[in-house]
Amino acid sequence: MKMKLSFFLIWSAFIFNLPTQASIYQDSIKVEKLLHTGASLPSDSCRTLFYGQAFLDKPYAAGTLETKGEERLVVRLDSLDCTTFVETVLALVLTEQENNLTYRAFIHNLTRIRYRNGIINGYSSRLHYFSDWVKNNESKGFLHERTQDLSHSSHPLTLSFMTSHPKAYPALKDNPLEVEKMRTIEAQWQDKIIFYIPKQRLDQPIKELPIHNGDILALTTSIKGLDVVHMGFACWIKGKLHLLHASSAKGKVILDSVSLYEYSKNKNAHTGIRVISVCAFPR
Repeated sequence: MKMKLSFFLIWSAFIFNLPTQASIYQDSIKVEKLLHTGASLPSDSCRTLFYGQAFLDKPYAAGTLETKGEERLVVRLDSLDCTTFVETVLALVLTEQENNLTYRAFIHNLTRIRYRNGIINGYSSRLHYFSDWVKNNESKGFLHERTQDLSHSSHPLTLSFMTSHPKAYPALKDNPLEVEKMRTIEAQWQDKIIFYIPKQRLDQPIKELPIHNGDILALTTSIKGLDVVHMGFACWIKGKLHLLHASSAKGKVILDSVSLYEYSKNKNAHTGIRVISVCAFPR
């Protein structure tokens, strides 16, 4: 068994682009301990908030997925951005649901969540845009978008930001072939009607805004060619909706002390939120 584990860790260091065998071993211990603790919680516990709060105060780091060379699954538990935070928590929730409380199952599920149809096939196989990510993960049965049930507000969406700003992405910079692959993906998102909850409504009580604890909240934007600019998890505190998220401003994962309404109201590029529930789990 020891030889098998050692081989798996060495193989993971190559495939998943993690620094050392020791760090993988430490991550595996952390993940499996978390999963066993989560599995022992009462059945009505909110798993997304449990796993999300386990990362409180972990440092924020941008661009952790933008590595050089061939596209590989990157697993980082020591630092997160808003996307990797949500994906990591969702992978933990899914792994517990499957009752396979192992690190191997966790990285398998992270791959399924992060990549189109769960298959790594180059940079464009990663689900870069939130709308694409939600749609693909809905098709897998992991998520369900509830926004249209909560709001009649909508706007046409055309995704183009990545190909319009290729120099901002190392894999696209000076790589016209990869840019064309991304343009093909963006072409599927031309003038799509997207529903959102206007940010002016975020000060409403839960009776008027029936968002569940642990729902994924994505902040919609007026930036041309982009769908959302940030994401995290919903948490109601004293009747106000707050966000559990990896905050670039605070430099770490936080449960924001200010309400989501206060957080968004003076940010001109923020238009509102989209609401996505994690399937088959207590809220």
